[in-house]
Amino acid sequence: MTTAQALPRAATRGKWTRFRSSLFQDYWALVAVAFLALVVLAAIAAPLLVSGDVNKPDYGVRLKPPLTAGHPLGTDQLGRDVLDRLILGSRISVTVGFASVVIAGVIGTLIGIIAAYYGGWIDSVLMRLADVQLSFPFILLALVINAIIGLGLRNIIITLVIAGWVEYARIARGEILALREREFVEAARVVGAGNGRIMLRHLLPNIVTPIIVISTLQVARFIVAEASISFLGFGVQPPTPAWGSMISEGMEYIFAAWWLVTIPGLALALVALAVNIAGDWLRDVLDPRLKV
Repeated sequence: MTTAQALPRAATRGKWTRFRSSLFQDYWALVAVAFLALVVLAAIAAPLLVSGDVNKPDYGVRLKPPLTAGHPLGTDQLGRDVLDRLILGSRISVTVGFASVVIAGVIGTLIGIIAAYYGGWIDSVLMRLADVQLSFPFILLALVINAIIGLGLRNIIITLVIAGWVEYARIARGEILALREREFVEAARVVGAGNGRIMLRHLLPNIVTPIIVISTLQVARFIVAEASISFLGFGVQPPTPAWGSMISEGMEYIFAAWWLVTIPGLALALVALAVNIAGDWLRDVLDPRLKV
């Protein structure tokens, strides 16, 4: 191996070592990351973890409380196992959260880069569009879009992407405005690099850190948004289990069967909290301005 090949690998190992060291020094971040890893693994392996058809009613065991034999988290109003439905529901939350963030991040970042790099009327049009969208409450906008394009998992992701690209665009635009006149950009122009190459090869790598940080925090927001949409009946439709729809279905029985609302609500809150804690840790690690 040559020295030129060894240096990037050494730098990569150094970054991973710094990440691991920082993670193991922050107890709450370590717990949050471990919990999120467990949720993601449960979502991936959900078909192997659940027993039988989770949508099939069994009226003989309806509304059984937690710690009932064979039903550690109880059963719902139709006798369906709450734990099984909670595990399958995690697939909806994980899929929506991560897919929406990735797609919205890509679209919003590209729009922000284009707006800042070209400026002029292109910047004005794109940013006025972003301002108009920001004038609407996030959930209200998501509900309106979802009502227009229809129900279902795919449409929820499309809805959240349309409602969530603005944050990425504004962050990317602000970073690019500070970078587009720097010496390395001028040098790239001098050697004949085209606008596309400058934006993707020279500017984009310099704004990856803030985009990653905001993406981490957006995961929690999108997961909660999906649950809210499903709770209001515009999301994934029964009998497919989703945490929001599980809470909605359990509201009618909240006094007789508290676990139908409490357990999926607690799962939703814990995932959102874990994502926020992990996002704060990632921000502290990646943002050199926060280091003392």
